[in-house]
Amino acid sequence: MDVMTLSLVALVLLVVWLAWRVARLGGQLKQMAEAPPASLQLLQREVQAMRSGVDERLREHLQHTHELSQRIGQLQKATQNVEQLGEGLAELQKILQPPQLRGAFGERLLEDLLADTLPRERYCVQYTYPTSGVRVDAAIFVGERRLLPIDSKFPLDNFRRYLDLRSSGSPDADVALRAFARDVRRHVDDVSAKYLSPDDGALDVVFMYIPSESVFHEVALCRLDEESASLAEYALRRRVVPVSPNMLHAYLAVVRMGLRGFQLQESAREILGALTHLQADVEELRSKLDTAVRQARHSLANLGDVDGALLRVEQRLESLGGAETSEPQRLEP
Repeated sequence: MDVMTLSLVALVLLVVWLAWRVARLGGQLKQMAEAPPASLQLLQREVQAMRSGVDERLREHLQHTHELSQRIGQLQKATQNVEQLGEGLAELQKILQPPQLRGAFGERLLEDLLADTLPRERYCVQYTYPTSGVRVDAAIFVGERRLLPIDSKFPLDNFRRYLDLRSSGSPDADVALRAFARDVRRHVDDVSAKYLSPDDGALDVVFMYIPSESVFHEVALCRLDEESASLAEYALRRRVVPVSPNMLHAYLAVVRMGLRGFQLQESAREILGALTHLQADVEELRSKLDTAVRQARHSLANLGDVDGALLRVEQRLESLGGAETSEPQRLEP
């Protein structure tokens, strides 16, 4: 609106200057009324040229003022949209304040990440252990009836309090940070005690999903005191691996490659089993073929004996036939 005011003031000043200039030219015209006609025509042409230039500048100035007004209107609309977006984010923050809703939102993000990375049959959300009955937020099945548990419930109340106090410069920010560290250590102990269950097929490690990169970096560096280990080191000692969204995506990519290796191994086992059965079938076929060959050879031997006997019979018949034909010839005188 300040730009509009300045534009209007400049326009008023221009009009005043034009009125003064016209009045002055009118006085000059009055003085030149008694001048020669040639001088009067020259002065009229100069006044006309000046008026044309002033009209052109005035039109350009009005055009610029109109364009500026349109841009200011667009800027006001954009400002209103930004304000509405800020109000929407504030409302979303209020909605996610309760721990139950915030936990459900984190579980939803985790489920989307699993769905984008792994096959559907390789993971389960809200999986219940068959022996202990404990329910884990997500489980990845890695073959051989083994699973990798993932926990997505993470304490953030004291961390939000720490951020608010730090932004306001309050000395109680360190107190809130230590309270956050205690919350994380208790959560690590709970995760380690609940989900590391070999009887249910769980691996000897569990992922602790932290749905924020900034919180993950704070956990990696935060210490309960100067002498204690960092929260990340403490979690690893308890066989709990803190993972941010980016790190979990990288871990899941490795798990996916491992699952492909398991699939290849299973396929190789199936092929080996098929080859074993095929070898047994070939051995059985070889045995039957050897038996058939022996039987064929025995049959050929028998056929040879039969052929020899038949040949001997034929020879005897021939010899008997020859004796009968030769005997009457010897009886003739």
